[in-house]
Amino acid sequence: MRIAFHAPLTALLLLWGLTESRAQGLADGKLRLEGLRTVTEEQVEKWVASQLEFIEATEVNMARADDVAYFLEIALRDRGYEDATVDWNLSRNAAGNQVIVLSVFEGREIALGDIVVLGNEAVEDDGVVELMTSATRKRLEIDNTDELPYVEADIEAGRERVLEFHRLLGFSDVEVDVQTELSGGTANIAVTIVEGRVYRVGELTLPEPPVPEVERGYDKIREDFEGKSYSLAVRENLASRVREIAVDAGYYYAVAAAKEVSTEISGDAGRVDLAVTADWGERVRVAAVSVEGNAKVKDKFFARHFEELVGEPYSPDTTNRQVEELLQTGAFETVRTDIVEQPDGSFVLDVEVEEGPSRTLGVYAGFATYEGGIGGFEFQNLNLLGSVRKINAAVEFSSRGARGEVEYTDPWFLWSDVALRTGLFAINRAEEGYEKFKTGGRYEFTRKFGRKEKNAVSFFGEASYTDVHKAEIDPLFLGDRKYLAHAAGVSLTHDRRDNPRAPRSGFIARTSVSAASSAIGSEVEFLKATGRLGYYLPVGEHTLRLAARGGTIAPMGDTDAIPIDLRFFNGGAQSVRSFQERSLGPRDPSSGHPVGGEFFTVFNIEYEIPIQAMDGLSIVPFADAGNVIVEAEDAALDDLRYAVGLGLRYRTPIGPLRLEYGFNPDQRPGEPQGTFHFGFGFAY
Repeated sequence: MRIAFHAPLTALLLLWGLTESRAQGLADGKLRLEGLRTVTEEQVEKWVASQLEFIEATEVNMARADDVAYFLEIALRDRGYEDATVDWNLSRNAAGNQVIVLSVFEGREIALGDIVVLGNEAVEDDGVVELMTSATRKRLEIDNTDELPYVEADIEAGRERVLEFHRLLGFSDVEVDVQTELSGGTANIAVTIVEGRVYRVGELTLPEPPVPEVERGYDKIREDFEGKSYSLAVRENLASRVREIAVDAGYYYAVAAAKEVSTEISGDAGRVDLAVTADWGERVRVAAVSVEGNAKVKDKFFARHFEELVGEPYSPDTTNRQVEELLQTGAFETVRTDIVEQPDGSFVLDVEVEEGPSRTLGVYAGFATYEGGIGGFEFQNLNLLGSVRKINAAVEFSSRGARGEVEYTDPWFLWSDVALRTGLFAINRAEEGYEKFKTGGRYEFTRKFGRKEKNAVSFFGEASYTDVHKAEIDPLFLGDRKYLAHAAGVSLTHDRRDNPRAPRSGFIARTSVSAASSAIGSEVEFLKATGRLGYYLPVGEHTLRLAARGGTIAPMGDTDAIPIDLRFFNGGAQSVRSFQERSLGPRDPSSGHPVGGEFFTVFNIEYEIPIQAMDGLSIVPFADAGNVIVEAEDAALDDLRYAVGLGLRYRTPIGPLRLEYGFNPDQRPGEPQGTFHFGFGFAY
């Protein structure tokens, strides 16, 4: 078994802070409970936590006592103690200090028993039960349990949810009857549903469009509404959609309304034809842009950034995209916009900004098993020359060497929709089995496109000089040791994750192809391709994550073998977690050092389960698989190595803190039985 640590000092300090706790009774002894039978003091502390915190921070008095008694009584009734009462009085403890005494009468606790569903065809029984109990589960934050308290108001709320859900499915005449039978301390529920006739949207009659932009939106509206379930809410949604496309075309004051024009009945189904009327109003065009609040950012930047809006119809969607671009730079705390009519009848886009700190200097330190001690600093300027362009400079030292890098980011290269990232770097580093000096530069041009700009295409490249020296690996496995490489390529990304920093749903797919050739000044020639697919699925409060990655690099032209520093390595906290960093795969027989390969795969699956009793903490069982193959022509899913394990994860503002152990279920000679990993961020 080996241990691998991957965490900066900040993470260690956070972990230390989590372990610090103190014993605390009810409001530090200012409150006493009497009469509890089935309820524990720990449960009471959780139910009225905010009231107890207030009592602890202030003096005991009658108002505080009445307040906590009222909320405890409500909490008990919400949990099935329908006859519960809580009385209070003030007393003194042995030290002579005043305390609140709560006398609790729990009364009869009624549990929710069986829920029998009759008459439903459109919705499965489990779905009806979920709707009937959702109010209780949500209020008490109960995910899945066989026992719930019976609360009459919650059951009535559940009946309304069943009604509303059926109406959304088109059953406008649905009836739902709920009967409750009390048997001892259990309430059994019978839900009888008379679904009636299902109605669907028939033909849509839409108003004459004022401009082609509105007419183009009609096709999508017909696709989304015709033939779909009809309910009263559909009329409002239809009118809102028509107004939405009108507003985005510049008809800011448009008003739309929808109404039923005919209903046709055929057996158990009904068809409702709808018509929309609209008053388009005046088309609003942006005559000018006014900016307030900027001090460090130059006025001419805003003039260029918003110039495509001037003279055009006012579009909230386009304006919001421009605002989102500003916020993503990090140079602004807030950006607010509004369209304001002027006395002469023209319209001005009013932009109010709050600038954030533009220059930051960060210092960090940490430790990792492979890296050893780590320390460095980073300088960042988010508003270079008042133009909202970013420059980063970083220097990092570790037991394996040093790294320096300067990077420039221009989100609007030549005031286009293309973003530019370019930088210079220098690395002096000792890998396992060899040392290297590498210096060079990178560049990347990215263009986002598609709905909400979820897709991106990038053209990228890197030119670098590498010197591999002090090698303990057989020269047969090293390849060229001093070489100039220049590779250029293209990548495609489709990102549908709900939150790139902490995804719980959606997926991301990315593929890239690059080539190094003598035609662009490279002394080594190769073709490289990589791919990544990640899928995220919420399961209640839990999260299932699946990922697959792979890559291949093959020599071409006059190059016979890929140099060791360009090959793929595997193993570690972001890949197969039963191995240390770079340790999975072929090794030099003479020295035992890893030599990498021209092909690799990584497959991951993990299931995150939040621990309800400890906010932010979760357990994560996982399984990994992957390989490294020496030559690209032998690429296959053979010789996979595996990991199964369990981890703890704590959510922090700067990313999840991870402590994981990966067990090797198919251990071979020379391989670890397992490896611990400690670090920040998601595994993939």
